[in-house]
Amino acid sequence: MPTVTLRLTLRLTLLFICGALAASVGAEGAAQSPPVGVGDAHASAVFGVEIGMDVPTALQTVFVNAQRKPGQERPDAKKNEGKDNKDVRVLYKLSEGNLQIVFAEGKWVKEIFFEYAKPLATDDLKLLDSTATFANTGGETRRDDRYAVGFTSDDKKEKFWWRDERTPAGYRVRVGFVSGKLTKGGLASKEVVRKIVAVMPEDADKFAQAMNAKAAG
Repeated sequence: MPTVTLRLTLRLTLLFICGALAASVGAEGAAQSPPVGVGDAHASAVFGVEIGMDVPTALQTVFVNAQRKPGQERPDAKKNEGKDNKDVRVLYKLSEGNLQIVFAEGKWVKEIFFEYAKPLATDDLKLLDSTATFANTGGETRRDDRYAVGFTSDDKKEKFWWRDERTPAGYRVRVGFVSGKLTKGGLASKEVVRKIVAVMPEDADKFAQAMNAKAAG
């Protein structure tokens, strides 16, 4: 075979192999990504809903990003809770999972809970197994070290990853992930089943002041 023809054949073969590998990786990544509409898993928002949004804005945001149909503008359930039953919790039953939003005094988003219909892998989220520095090996396997690692309660049945963000208004927002139930023997779950975005309880007064100023503004 002439040299030129051989080189062209090898080049085309390499291009075909690279293209097939890229397509395979792309398909795998798409399957492991958070559901469409939910948004970036690490963002301090879910379906575009953020802490501090008013009720009409939050409901409209869910309606658009969750691709709800006409007649589904309202949440699927609602209840009052908190001090003097002034807070309002709403529930959306979506194909991607169950979304709960808590409005402080029925006015402003202060907590967002999302239960994934299909759990996410901790490896895909690059979450650390522990806060020990040796757990972060660097390079391609480097983990997201913005998060502290602990448990949701003393029984240590659910692992909890969280990071805190300070807003320009002065109050802090916690973004966290909760694992599936840990198995007997202390084996850690490799799946994230819930995401939480909430005003830190210690900053409730700062949040209320900021929202009052926003309303007056």
